[in-house]
Amino acid sequence: MHVDQKSVSNQTHRITYTHIKTGGPRICFMFSGLGYTYEKPLLYYVTMLMLKHGINVVHIHYTYPKELMTKSTDEIADVMMKDIDLVLQDVLSHDDYQNIIFAGKSIGTIPLIQRMMKDEAYKEAVMLLLTPLLTRTELFESLLESTHKGLIVIGTRDHYYNESVYRLKTKKVHIEVIENADHSLDVLYSPAESLRALETVLDGIEQLL
Repeated sequence: MHVDQKSVSNQTHRITYTHIKTGGPRICFMFSGLGYTYEKPLLYYVTMLMLKHGINVVHIHYTYPKELMTKSTDEIADVMMKDIDLVLQDVLSHDDYQNIIFAGKSIGTIPLIQRMMKDEAYKEAVMLLLTPLLTRTELFESLLESTHKGLIVIGTRDHYYNESVYRLKTKKVHIEVIENADHSLDVLYSPAESLRALETVLDGIEQLL
């Protein structure tokens, strides 16, 4: 295994990313939340799971002001894609990966749902949507139209939880609703239940791999 820290830029943007190379034919691009970074439990263990299966991992290190969340869903997607596209182009221009997985947490699910899932180039990609912002109508409607294989995970105490989430379940998309879990998929004051929630998520992802 080899770890590269890289930065890419154009005339207006510069973005850094970490590329963990296993030598395998599959790759997982990960999009963190605004405050939920790759060192936090959920994304840390999803990374470990990918590496266990010999899947290359790319962590994209973007930072945005909290005010970005006041923008429309499409405006957020456009802002983020200017950074994400730089990384995708750099990584995929050097290696021909047979399978692509996208894993997004919170705000990281916005470009996945509004852009990547609508891009013909990624129609076969597996989508892992961890605590997507389901109360944003545009995201929910886009997910209803999706034909991707994937997993949606959200907690019932997440402020983005939508009781209609089961409408998104298809033969290809699995739904995991974690009772009493918040936006970090933690069950307040219950470490044991929080760990079980994490195990549920990892089991769901492993079934897709």
